[in-house]
Amino acid sequence: MIYEKLKEAFDFVGVIDVKRYETYRKDELLDDYKSIFVVGLAYPNVYLKHEKDSLTASMYTYGYDYHDVIKELMKETLKDIDEEYLALSDNHSIIEQKCLEMTGMAYHAKNNLMIHKEFGSYFFIGLVLTKNHYKEVRKENTDSCGSCTICIKACPVNALFEGFDSSKCISSYNQQKRSLTDYEISKNTLLLGCDICQRVCPKNKGINVTRTEAFLAKPTAYVLINDLFDLTNKEFLAKYGKHAYTWRGKTLLLRNALTILLKQKNTSFNEKIKETLISDKYPFWYKKDAKNILEKLEKIDISL
Repeated sequence: MIYEKLKEAFDFVGVIDVKRYETYRKDELLDDYKSIFVVGLAYPNVYLKHEKDSLTASMYTYGYDYHDVIKELMKETLKDIDEEYLALSDNHSIIEQKCLEMTGMAYHAKNNLMIHKEFGSYFFIGLVLTKNHYKEVRKENTDSCGSCTICIKACPVNALFEGFDSSKCISSYNQQKRSLTDYEISKNTLLLGCDICQRVCPKNKGINVTRTEAFLAKPTAYVLINDLFDLTNKEFLAKYGKHAYTWRGKTLLLRNALTILLKQKNTSFNEKIKETLISDKYPFWYKKDAKNILEKLEKIDISL
C-alpha cells in the first residue's frame, strides 16, 4: 500500500532493505526500521540569467524549497497509512545518494550528481523509513557516463577529475560564511550554488519536467539587489523565504552578489557597499570580502 501511494504521488520510487544499506554504512537513525523507500520528484530544466537589477541562485532554487515540498507531499500521501514511518529530506545522516544508487533508479555520475534515465540530474530525493518490512523494488542499472568527460573539462575550478574535491567546488565554498580568496571571488557566478556541471551534461539534453507546480520558477527566483541591501532579515525572509537559497541567510547572499557585481563590472551599488562597511550589522568575513571587492570596483573605469 505504501509503495502504490508513493508511486502515484512521486516521479519514481525504489525500495531497499535497511540491511542492504547497512552493508555500506551503519546509522543509529535506522535502528528499529526495516525498509527504506527512496522517492524522487523532478524539477524543470530551466536556466534564468541575471538581470540588471536582480540576480539568481542555482536552478534548483527557482521553485519553492524542495525540503518543504517533498515532506508535505509525503505527509499528504501517507496520511491514511496506519503504521509508523519517518519522512526525511536531506537534513539527516543517511546518505540519500547511496540509497538511490542501491535501488538502481539512478547512477552516480562523474559530476558527482545522480543521473536518472528520464529526469537526468534534475530531481530531488527523499526517504521514507518504515518499521514494517517491504519487498525491495530495485532494478539493474547499466547506464553510465562512459568515456564522456564534458563536465570535468567544464568545471572552472577543477573540482572534478574522475572524482570530486568538495573543497574546490564553487557550490561548496559560496555557501560558507568565511572570507573568500581572490580566486574564489573571480570564479563565483551565482547567489548560491553552481549549475555548470549539470548544464553541460549530455544526459540532461532535452529534459524539462514541469509537472510539479511548486517547482516552477517563481517571480522571487530573482532576488532584487536593492533588497539584499535594504531589507531587514525578517523582511527578506517574508518575501523570499519559501526558496531554498535563503537557508544560509541574507548576508551570505549579499556577499555572493558583490562577487557577481564585480564580474559584471557593475559599479552602481558602490555607495551601498560602503554603507555596509560602516554598519555594525555585518560580520568580519563579509566586511573583508566587501572591502576587497569594493576596492576592485572603484578601480573600474566606467567611461570605457
